[in-house]
Amino acid sequence: MEETTPVINKIPFKVSARTARLIGRENIATSKGAIIELVKNGYDADSKISIVYFDNKYSSLLNEIDENHFQHLLALGIQKTLLLTAYQKGEETYVLNTDLNDDDRVNLRKALAKLSVLYLLDCGEGMTQNVIRDHWMTIGTDNKATNVFTSSGRVKAGAKGIGRFALDKLGGKCEMTTVFNPADRSPDTDSEGIRTTFSGYKWIVDWEDFEGDFKTIDSVDAQLIGLNSNSFEEELRNIIPELSLPTIKDDQGYKFGTILKITDLRDNWDDYFVDQVYSDLEVLVPPKETGGFEIYVFSSLTPNKYGEVFGSICDDFDYKLHAVADDKQNVTITIYRNEYDVELIDQEFFNREEMQNYPFKKDDFLKGKWKKETTFSKLIPGFAASDEDNVFMDIGVFDFTFYFLKRSFSTPDANRFFYRKFQSNLRKDWLEKFGGIKLFRDNFRVRPYGETKDAAFDWLGLGNRKSSSPAGVAKEEGGYRVEPENVAGAVKISRLTNVNFEDKSSREGLQENKTFQIFKTLLAAIIRVFEDDRAFIAKEMSIYDNVKFGDARNKKAAQELTQRILAQRRAKKAQQQSNGESLNSSSGTNENQEGSNEDEEKEILADEIERKDEEIEKLKEEQIILRGLASSGIVLASFSHDLSKLNDVLSSRMEKLRNILLEKLTEQEYVGVAERKNPFFQIEKLKKQDSKMQNWLNFSLGAARKDKRKRKQLFLKSYFSDLKSDWGTVFENRAIVLDITKIENLDLRVFEIDFDSIFNNLFINSIDAFNLSKHDRSRLINLSTSVSSREIIIDYHDNGPGLSPDIEKPDEIFDAMFTTKRNEHTGEEIGTGLGMWLIKSIVDENDGAVRLLFPVTGFGIRITFPIKYKR
Repeated sequence: MEETTPVINKIPFKVSARTARLIGRENIATSKGAIIELVKNGYDADSKISIVYFDNKYSSLLNEIDENHFQHLLALGIQKTLLLTAYQKGEETYVLNTDLNDDDRVNLRKALAKLSVLYLLDCGEGMTQNVIRDHWMTIGTDNKATNVFTSSGRVKAGAKGIGRFALDKLGGKCEMTTVFNPADRSPDTDSEGIRTTFSGYKWIVDWEDFEGDFKTIDSVDAQLIGLNSNSFEEELRNIIPELSLPTIKDDQGYKFGTILKITDLRDNWDDYFVDQVYSDLEVLVPPKETGGFEIYVFSSLTPNKYGEVFGSICDDFDYKLHAVADDKQNVTITIYRNEYDVELIDQEFFNREEMQNYPFKKDDFLKGKWKKETTFSKLIPGFAASDEDNVFMDIGVFDFTFYFLKRSFSTPDANRFFYRKFQSNLRKDWLEKFGGIKLFRDNFRVRPYGETKDAAFDWLGLGNRKSSSPAGVAKEEGGYRVEPENVAGAVKISRLTNVNFEDKSSREGLQENKTFQIFKTLLAAIIRVFEDDRAFIAKEMSIYDNVKFGDARNKKAAQELTQRILAQRRAKKAQQQSNGESLNSSSGTNENQEGSNEDEEKEILADEIERKDEEIEKLKEEQIILRGLASSGIVLASFSHDLSKLNDVLSSRMEKLRNILLEKLTEQEYVGVAERKNPFFQIEKLKKQDSKMQNWLNFSLGAARKDKRKRKQLFLKSYFSDLKSDWGTVFENRAIVLDITKIENLDLRVFEIDFDSIFNNLFINSIDAFNLSKHDRSRLINLSTSVSSREIIIDYHDNGPGLSPDIEKPDEIFDAMFTTKRNEHTGEEIGTGLGMWLIKSIVDENDGAVRLLFPVTGFGIRITFPIKYKR
C-alpha cells in the first residue's frame, strides 16, 4: 500500500470584533484610567499641553428647574414622560419629586449623561492618514516600543498599542479631529499609496459597530474625512467655541494637534467624579516635570472651579530621603532631618559619647542632612551570592524620593524628642490626598501603586514589616519600622534603563516578575536607612531624658502603681466573693486591721487619681471639639458687620430699580410679553429671592448677637415664635410645617444662644431626615412644653423616618463624632457627629436631662430643666 503525502493547509487566525471591547471597555479598569491613557497620547505627540474638558452642564439632577430649562431638556431629546415623572410643576418652576423611586432616578440620570460630551485635546504634531491607518487603527502596534523617543526627545509613555481603545471605555461614539504640518512629515498617502494633499483629518467611529455575532474586526470600518484646515485653533473654535484656551508658551501655539470628542458617554460626569479626575491628575506627573507638559481640566457645570493641574511638593516633612542608583548598582542616599527643633536640644545631649560620631554630631544636625554611599549588595546583604539571574543588573538606574510625616504627637513626646511644631490637620489632609509611594515611569505614573484606598497602596509591604516588628521608635533593642499611612514619595524609572519592568496588559501595574520583587525589597532596604537613623536618635534622646528628668519618670511610675493597686483590689474582691467571704469582715488581728486600713487608704487614693485622670482626658477631648466650634463662631462674628450692611440694602434695592425703569417704561407695554423678556416680572422674581436672602441674614446675624451670650429671662412663647419666623423660608421651600401651638407661656433664665444651638441642630437633623424619607406624607415638626412641680418639659417630634434601625444603641447618637450621614458615592461619613452631642452637652451644663422618645412615627426627644430655672 502506497503512502500518501498529507495535504497541509494554512488557516489564518481571525480576530472577533468583540476584541475591541475586551481590550478597551472591559480591560481598562476605570474611566479615570482611560482618561489618563489618552492624556499620555498627547504627551507622546510632543504636545506642550493637554486639556480635559467636560461639557457636563446637564449632568446633575437638579432639585428645581425653570420652564426654559425644562423645554431645553425636551429639545435635547429627554422624554417628556420621564421629566414629568421626576418633576412636579409648581407656579413658576418644576420641583424634583421627593418620592421619586430609584428606577426613575437612575433612568433620568442615564438620560442626562447622554447629553454630556467629553473632549480631550493636545497641541502635538497631529496625525497623517498613514499614522492613523498604520498605527492608530492597528491593535498592539509596536511603533512606540521600537521608536521610544518623540521628535523633541521625550521617552514615550505608551508601548502596548492599545491606548486608543480607552475611548470605548468612555463613550459609545468618538469623533477625532487632527491637524498636522505637511512640511514636517513624510509624504502622506491613502490606502492605495496615492499621495494626498490634506493637512488634517476627521476620524469617526461608533463602538457599537463592533457588536454582533460572527463579526470580525477587519469588517468594521471607521470613517475618515480629509480636511484642508488653516489651523488647529480654527477647528477648536468651531467644535468647542465656549472653551477659553490657555496660553501656550512657545511659537507653535495651537497650530497643530488633535481633539477627541467623545459622546454617548457611559458614565454620569457630575462634579463629584470630575473632581476625582482632577485629583488623580494632580499626582499623574511628578512636580519637577510639570514645566514641560501642562495639564488642564475644565467643566461647563462648574466653570470657575478647575484649571491647570499642579502637582504637590512636600515641604512640611519630618524626614526626607533621596536615593539615586547608577548603572553599576551604586546608590547615593541623602537623608534630610526636619523633625527636630535643634535650638531646643541641650548641648549636654551632644556632649554624650554616643553623639560624637558622624552623622550624629551637632554640626550634622545643624546642616540638616547627611549622605551615605552604598550598593545594592550592601543594602540586601547575602543576595548577590545567590543571584544567578543577575537581577541586580536588570533593575537598572532609578531615583527614589521618600517622605516621612507623623500626623500628631503628644506633649510629653514633644519635650522628650525636641519635636518641631507643625499643623497636624494640614498634614493629615495632605497625606490623605498625596500619601503613599507612587511609581513613575518616564514622568508618568504607573497605577495603582500608592493609590489611596486601593490594595496596592502599600505595594512595598511596609504594613507587614510594621506588624512583624511593632517596636516604638525609641526602643533600646531597636526594630522600629515606619507606618505606611505616614509616608509619601515617588520612585522614578524609565523604559530605557529598566527594561525588565513590563506593563500588565490592563495598563494597571507592572508584571510581578522576579526583578520587580527584588526591586521592592531594595526600596524597603533603602527606607531602612531612614528608620535606623530616626530610631538611633530617638533612643539616645530617650536615655538622656530618663537621666535628666527622673521626676517625670517617678510620676509615671506612681500612675502605674495606682493602676496596679486598683487591679489587685479588684482581684481580691473577686476572690472574696468566690469564697463567700464578707467584704466588710471585722475578723483578724489588729495588725491585719492596720494593714487593711493602709490598703484601704491606698485604694481610695488610687480611685481618686483614676477618676481625675478620666476627667482630664474627657475635658481634653471636649476642648479640641469646642476649639473648632469657637473658630466657626469667630468667623461668623467677623463677617456680621458687612452682612448687616447688605441686609439693609436687600429690602429696597429691587423697588428702587423698578422706579428707575418706570421713568422710561410702563408696565402696560409688557402686557402679553414672555416672562423671560419682561423686566418687571424679573424684578418681582428677584424681590422674592432677596426676601429669602434677607431671612437667612437675619437668622445668621441673630445667631451672632452679643446679648444672646448673656443669661437672661427667655420667654418660650416669644422665643419659639421668633425661631419659627427665622426658619420660615427654609421650611416653606421644603414643605415643612412647624407647629408651636402647644408652647405654654413659660420662661427660663438661660443663655439664648444655648437654645439656638439646641433647636437649630434639631431642625437641621429633621430636614436631613425628611430628605431621606420614602413615605408620601406631609412633613410636620411639633414642639410642645409643659411644667410639673419639679421641672419644665420641652418635647420635640417630627414625622420623618426616625432613627436608623441600623443603630444598635440609640443613645450613641449623643456621643461626639457619631453620625449616620454618609457619602452616597463612597459610603464614607460626611456628618460632623457634633449636633446631638452639643445638645446633650448644653442641657447637661444647665442641670437638665435629655431622653429619646420612641413615637410610632418619626423621631422624638424630651428635654427637661429643673424648676429652679423657672422665674
